[in-house]
Amino acid sequence: MDEPIKIIHFSDTHITPRSQFMVQDFNNTVNSINSTPHDLAIFTGDLTQDGLIEEFELASKMRKKIISPKMYWIIGNHDSRSGGFEVWEKMIGPREFHDYTNDILFIGLDSCIPDRDGGRFGREALDYTKKILSKYSDAKLKLVGFHHHLLPIPKTGRERSNAIDAGNMLSILLDNGIDAVFTGHKHHPNVYKVEDTIIISAGSSSSYKTRSGGKRSFNYVEITPEKEIKVKIQDTTGEEIKTELKTITRRFRMVDSTGGKWLRMAQLSGTDFGASSKDQSELFKKGMELVESTNPDVIIHCGNLTEKGRSADYEVAVQAFAPYSDKLIFCPGPNDLRGYGETLLHKYFDTEDTIEKDESSFYVLNTSAPETEIGVVGRTTQNRLVRYVYHTKMQEKDKFHTVVMHHHLIPIPNTIETSALEDAGDVLRMLTDTEVNLVLSGHLGRAYCTRVEKTAFANCNTISSQKTASIENSFNLIDISTEGAIVVSEILVPSGFRRILGIFPGN
Repeated sequence: MDEPIKIIHFSDTHITPRSQFMVQDFNNTVNSINSTPHDLAIFTGDLTQDGLIEEFELASKMRKKIISPKMYWIIGNHDSRSGGFEVWEKMIGPREFHDYTNDILFIGLDSCIPDRDGGRFGREALDYTKKILSKYSDAKLKLVGFHHHLLPIPKTGRERSNAIDAGNMLSILLDNGIDAVFTGHKHHPNVYKVEDTIIISAGSSSSYKTRSGGKRSFNYVEITPEKEIKVKIQDTTGEEIKTELKTITRRFRMVDSTGGKWLRMAQLSGTDFGASSKDQSELFKKGMELVESTNPDVIIHCGNLTEKGRSADYEVAVQAFAPYSDKLIFCPGPNDLRGYGETLLHKYFDTEDTIEKDESSFYVLNTSAPETEIGVVGRTTQNRLVRYVYHTKMQEKDKFHTVVMHHHLIPIPNTIETSALEDAGDVLRMLTDTEVNLVLSGHLGRAYCTRVEKTAFANCNTISSQKTASIENSFNLIDISTEGAIVVSEILVPSGFRRILGIFPGN
């Protein structure tokens, strides 16, 4: 790869003889593709509206209008409807494939579940991806495409119809140094840099359904040999809507800590006070002894303090955390709001929205609601947080900004995405746009961290609850250097073993 690679990325044409298909926009897109110099084109799913044979017959005629040196076709959830996944293989091609040409590796995957909007990669696709990436580990450019989104997309309403094992796929892609990922599905263009992988989502080029009054569009992507990636979002006539420029560094993540430690946080979740298990009580005691031994400046509890939000549960919890009250920041989880839990929460705990400690700002977002595992932030709270962050950043630029919440925003490996934050797409975009330094969560009982754009995200395991998705209970230890570097470690409670989860240089 000695020259820049130019890629056309389009998606969600939804071809049908019915009125949902915007024929003129499709023809405009074809004309734009044919008149734009490029090396390859990637289509990321939903070629048809309902996966019907007459739609595939029409689509086969219309896609022949596209002139491209190399074309990759990926199946979408609408194509899988009505047994369409079988028709796809007969008329379009394989649903899972890879191509290695001129030091460029492309992997195409089927993330669809027939007759369902949500997706799943499944064990076979995950193993296939790892196998191909291992075989072509020396490829100069590594690209992957599939239909379903990996990260929540803004302006797309309630977070749903995602791939339930997205965390596993994300982990594989990051671990293997994928340069760019191409997706569709949500009809809204979006670009994120996750560590050193660029995740590019395309809008719809010809469906009647668009988001927030946006234009139908496609992406033009240019990747230089130095791994500078320019994503130009264009309307169907080729007019530029927006351009995103990202750079992949692929350097070892050393951090500058010459100025010493600024702040140390102990992040924990899932104490579930009220459970009758003696083992759980012993785990909590052992866990807090380990927390104390690290001498944290702040102890952050990311939810599910109690088992069922009962008065007796809160009484035990308050007593257990009394020795740490001057250091404790608490954000409730869904368990804490069960029954009369919300009333009891305000009785026993000071639930401030904003807390200032050690020249740092902590914003506590209550994402939980009674009797449901699904969370929400809400537009009013989002707007308030945006105004406050921008104001404090302008006034005090050297402050470290941390958001504390229960529900996670980034898919977590080895978990199933079934209880996400409703407005995760808008919240993720808001947090990265305001360049919040760190977001802490405590959902699903597994520790994980990564960085999206300039914001680090750390999810912690339960410290003593039996509802852990891990082999052992644990908590996270987070060190912030005076230069703003972030080091996230997980400390296992039974063994005291410590492992590094992530190291992120200061911005």
